[in-house]
Amino acid sequence: MAVEEIEASLERQEAPGLPHVPLADAQRHRGPDGEGYYVERAAPLLLHDARPSGDEAGICGLGHRRLAVLDPSRGRQPMVSRDGTLAVVFNGEIFNFESLRRELQPECRFDTDCDTEVLLHLHARHPDDPAAWIRRLNGLFAFAIWDRRRGRLLLARDPHGVKPLHVARHGGDLLFASEIKALLAAGVPSRLNRAALHVFMNVRYVPGEDTLFDGIRRFPPGHFAWVANGILEEPRRFHTLPPAGASAAPPPSERTGLIRDVFRRAVAGQLTSDVPVGISLSGGLDSSMNVAAAAAAYRSDPPIRSGDRILRTFTLGFNEPTDELDDARLVAGRFGAEHHEDRLALNPLARMGEVIRAVEEPKINIIQGYVLSQFASRNVKVLLSGLGGDELFAGYDIHRFCNTLGRGHRWMPRDVQRGLLGPLGRLWWRAQTAGGALRFEHCRIGGQIALSLGDRAQFYTRLRNAWDGDAGMYGRIYARPDDFRSLPATQSYFEPYFDDDGDYLDQVLRAEFQTKMVNDFLVNEDRVTSAHGVEGRVPFLDPNLVRLAFSIPARDKMRGRETKTLW
Repeated sequence: MAVEEIEASLERQEAPGLPHVPLADAQRHRGPDGEGYYVERAAPLLLHDARPSGDEAGICGLGHRRLAVLDPSRGRQPMVSRDGTLAVVFNGEIFNFESLRRELQPECRFDTDCDTEVLLHLHARHPDDPAAWIRRLNGLFAFAIWDRRRGRLLLARDPHGVKPLHVARHGGDLLFASEIKALLAAGVPSRLNRAALHVFMNVRYVPGEDTLFDGIRRFPPGHFAWVANGILEEPRRFHTLPPAGASAAPPPSERTGLIRDVFRRAVAGQLTSDVPVGISLSGGLDSSMNVAAAAAAYRSDPPIRSGDRILRTFTLGFNEPTDELDDARLVAGRFGAEHHEDRLALNPLARMGEVIRAVEEPKINIIQGYVLSQFASRNVKVLLSGLGGDELFAGYDIHRFCNTLGRGHRWMPRDVQRGLLGPLGRLWWRAQTAGGALRFEHCRIGGQIALSLGDRAQFYTRLRNAWDGDAGMYGRIYARPDDFRSLPATQSYFEPYFDDDGDYLDQVLRAEFQTKMVNDFLVNEDRVTSAHGVEGRVPFLDPNLVRLAFSIPARDKMRGRETKTLW
């Protein structure tokens, strides 16, 4: 049923209002094609053409804003099972829903041609073991299923956190929604989370489950949880990245071909739609691979289910010689795409207020995506991006530093790393500060990196420009620095991903995939597309491709200082 937006509330007991109505209203942009509400009380109430009144309060309320992508005429939500015992709201797309449906059909009758209904039947088959069926889903999803018979609700979020899900408590109720602004609209107080702000000021995003709003948390990716009597149980993991060396990597001679084959299948699956689909094309390698794979998928026999099957690409120029408009035109022309171009305004900061409201964090690097998504929304409802390629296959400059350090770690005994690198860093720091060989800010940053050479997590956070290991910086950043000195150090958020064993580059890739990818890049991707009623999809995060990528030793993803050599 793809690309349905979930905004809902679960009330612990009867309440005077219906918080799921303002929850849904605040996210009208995510689902401009319709709305629906479900209220559980003495008898369930399902409304698609009218809103519930305040007198309809009960123990569970679900609200939904719809972006109609699959089966537009029949896939309305909340969707209720034939026997009336289950109700679901769902944001996302299950790309293997047709094969799951064929598996279920001997016993189950389907009334729609969308993926939402598959969730109801899978849950009905395994009501007490969600992990048994959730881990079989290949898709991007956040959903909630209310089970009347058992009096409990199931929450779940996709393995890599592509689709958002936030939770909060307010007035005795448990509220959940795709976006923070929906929870604020339902009455959750807007209070600053100082610890989250501190780590944000260091690395420019908030890793983990915290948000900048105190009391509003992110539901963790790859988890599900039960809610009963208004109590959210501890989320349980249904997915984890395979540990290094857990599965045999394909032979080196077969890797590139296998990666491309799995990627082509991922793109073909993520083109699934009953409305027009587009591709964000920067002219770089990853987005160009999307275009090439989509062109091949559209030529396939039998034809794939993908709107009007017109290959459309969208590119944003920056009115600078360094933009990639020429490269994008070349790629689009090579594959016969219907190419669309726009240019960033000369004063893009004039729109910064609306962009920050959309993303819910003060970021500067999101204007381009916001403008491009708005431009693409005139022609498509689904937009594929190349996000994830650099993260899986070591494509950033930081990976060069980490690979170099990792090679040193491989031949240097652990005790030497701890006992020698730290003192050498301190010696370098004293020499540079005494001699004045570098500008002050370069000396300070370089010194902090050097001082952390013997500590893997600390070295990573310094490369990511975390500054809170330098006590002198607090007064430069905060008007009241003492309010922040006792907060957890930025490094503490990343320590679980590092130890003194194993390949350092592999640890960095895994850490970034589970932190920066989820809570920075994917947050941006979701908000800037959804702000304009567009569903963002990321083929590089296909679970089969992710599993394959992490089975390959990280050191084989680079050749010297050359990044992303497996492509």
